[in-house]
Amino acid sequence: MTDARPRPDRPRAQPLDLLPAAFAVVAGAVVMIAYSVGQWRAMQVPSWDLAIFSELAKAYSRLEAPIVPIKGEGYNLLGDHFHPMLVLLGLVWRLFPSPLALLVLQDLLLAVSAWPLTRLATRLLGRLAATALGLFYVLSWGLQGAVAAQFHEIAFAVPLLAWAAVAFAERRWRSCALWLAPLVLVKEDLGLTVLMAGLAIALRGRQGDPQQPSRRGPAWWRRLDTVRLGLVVAAFGLGAFLLTVLVLLPALSPSGAWEYGLSGGGGNTSLVARLLSSEVKLQTLVMLVCTAGLIGLFSPWMALVLPTLAWRFLSSNEFYWGWQNWHYNAVLIPIALGALLDVVARLRARADAAPAAHSPSAPAPEASPPEAHRAPSGWSAVPMWARWAVGLGVVVPLVTGLATAPDLPLWDLRRPGYGAAPARAQAAARVMDTIPDGATVETDLGLLAYLVPEHTVYWVGTADVDADYVVVDSHSSAWGGNPPTDAASWATARSRTDATYELVLDTDGYQVARRISSDSA
Repeated sequence: MTDARPRPDRPRAQPLDLLPAAFAVVAGAVVMIAYSVGQWRAMQVPSWDLAIFSELAKAYSRLEAPIVPIKGEGYNLLGDHFHPMLVLLGLVWRLFPSPLALLVLQDLLLAVSAWPLTRLATRLLGRLAATALGLFYVLSWGLQGAVAAQFHEIAFAVPLLAWAAVAFAERRWRSCALWLAPLVLVKEDLGLTVLMAGLAIALRGRQGDPQQPSRRGPAWWRRLDTVRLGLVVAAFGLGAFLLTVLVLLPALSPSGAWEYGLSGGGGNTSLVARLLSSEVKLQTLVMLVCTAGLIGLFSPWMALVLPTLAWRFLSSNEFYWGWQNWHYNAVLIPIALGALLDVVARLRARADAAPAAHSPSAPAPEASPPEAHRAPSGWSAVPMWARWAVGLGVVVPLVTGLATAPDLPLWDLRRPGYGAAPARAQAAARVMDTIPDGATVETDLGLLAYLVPEHTVYWVGTADVDADYVVVDSHSSAWGGNPPTDAASWATARSRTDATYELVLDTDGYQVARRISSDSA
């Protein structure tokens, strides 16, 4: 492959050149971890995802299949989404058996993804602009949404995409392919993202390199080599996607089918109308284009966003459409910023090639001063319009980040008392002290994740067994504003085995019912 040849756009790093990337990573990690710890202490529960992945991590730590009772009795989570990469969570849980550890791990993965992109920005634009872009990236809307939504498997995809984007911009095609390959182990739809990346590599190889040819064979052979690699990557991504959704997921899913195929609701509406049918979708597109600095749209790398946008916007689930919340936008951010930097790198490559193109073929006359034949170098060799385009590409995402900051989750850190224990913290502690370790528990969202480390936990919406204990949080959103008034009566009435429950704790909105008999026992 072509990775062996030296890169003029990758000079030897100076110690000070590492500071922007280091600052972005550390600042992002500190801010995101502070938010996650505060969220955990305040017992804010946006969804059941953290509890689900905590049960998965606990199973992997025991070298067991990822059976997650929260999704249903005997439910193998690999049949929900295909994410064998999450086996790595078993080691994390083994060392730190707490859902909070998963939150911190996600924060670190998102923060470290700023390193390669900020390093590339430093090489291309200098330290000041790179620092600004690095901070924008690590605190961007898509990553903030992922942090606020708590743990999700996409945390592993973000750094892979960041390193792949940098390798693409630097024309290190084999490295790019190697960073892309593990994405198919993170989530099934990312196989289509790999497909688009392979096509982008092939297209870039067909276009050729704006820099001077290297000594490694003729230019046409290198282009053919890159095109061939890109097509192999594309075929790998498509093959992995089809294998996963047509064979692996149906085999592992309790329903015998892929659970997340595109839902209906489009009726006779055209494809374009469904894609752009909502103001929310248009807002998401605008945010994405601004993150790419507008100029990123001219990079083939930007095509990687298309599969993710397609399955989200074609779905009838409105939660998939927005830009301010949830984790669905996280994978788009390294793609968009990578596309921006790819365009900048192409322009810079032309600048680096300019001196050689303008150098005289014969020595200058002795009477001429050396300066007379000195060709422009660096950005001074780039046309003025291109320099303005790069400036626009840097400014637009920064302005976007500043303008939208008050609308995003991390802004809550400025709120006095953020992360303080809630008024019901002592009552919640009493609930967890009431339930012995190893017991099975059926509960709503309120304490779902907090009960996972020491118990087998079921959710009230999917449980089909009679648990040892039932916990009802009258403040939980799971009840739709109509919680049971008596947890024991509610649990007894819906028992599958005619079990009887008694109320053993009723405090500050929490009720705990214990199973005392079962006629089928």
